[in-house]
Amino acid sequence: MTIQQAFENFILSRKLSDLSEKTISAYTQFVRPFLLYVGLEKSIDTITQTDINKYIGSVIDKPLSRSSKATYIRHLKIFLRWCENEYKATYKAKEIKVPKSPKREVRIYSEDEMAMIFESVDAESEWLIVRNQCIISLMYDSGLRQSEVCGITWKNLSLEVNRIIVRGKGDKERTVPLGELSKQLLTRYSILCPYKSDIVFLTRHGKPLTCNAVKLMVSRVSQDLPFDLCSHKLRHNFATNFCISQYDKFGHVDIYKLMYLMGHEEIETTQRYLHFAYEVIASRDNISMLDKMSKVKSACAVG
Repeated sequence: MTIQQAFENFILSRKLSDLSEKTISAYTQFVRPFLLYVGLEKSIDTITQTDINKYIGSVIDKPLSRSSKATYIRHLKIFLRWCENEYKATYKAKEIKVPKSPKREVRIYSEDEMAMIFESVDAESEWLIVRNQCIISLMYDSGLRQSEVCGITWKNLSLEVNRIIVRGKGDKERTVPLGELSKQLLTRYSILCPYKSDIVFLTRHGKPLTCNAVKLMVSRVSQDLPFDLCSHKLRHNFATNFCISQYDKFGHVDIYKLMYLMGHEEIETTQRYLHFAYEVIASRDNISMLDKMSKVKSACAVG
């Protein structure tokens, strides 16, 4: 069997696993360069560890970010591990080392910064301003992805009990909380929006809003701010604030509850937010020993 045929079978297995079109497209984008590198007609049972290592070396030598290099290699490892299990290949996929992506710091927006974000929302009409404010509110306060915001229908909203049914990755549904401000913005938007549709968020022409439109909207808002803003940073804030709130209330964090609310399939993806939260908690709760020393203050002529 050729490596091309093996890849086609792999993609079919992903489709049968009900993975999203976006995920399947990513496999094609990040694995196909390897197929071209070794040759589409190369037999799967002749792929060696040397072939794999040489290709990975070529990826590492490319002028890409560390995150991009890790993405290429991670997708390749998943594909080759699948081939190893299906076709008893002689290489060892577990020996492939995926480079660590640079650590991303989560900026926790203060109340003043959140006010600045909402105040920076601008558009050609009032209903579009309210729409955009509502979208930002849902990403920050309910942890929604861009695609999830765009997919909300009016029947998914339970305004009486402040909940939203969200369709996430893999077409899986989950229920997330709806904050009071988000609820008020949704109610106002429903009154002002000049169009009627099952889909909640519409363009100025009455068509369903796209992920790219949301991305561009948030990007325009960020241009007027003295700090970074993007859709995913709002979602990061939701997760980190959840952890901090749980810690303050219960002394621990229910990471599995957060995993559900975020729509993650792997607990490892969720745990990074716990790490970010503990960094915030540790710095917030730190007690300065110098502040307790009156003799030191006297020596510095302060206090």
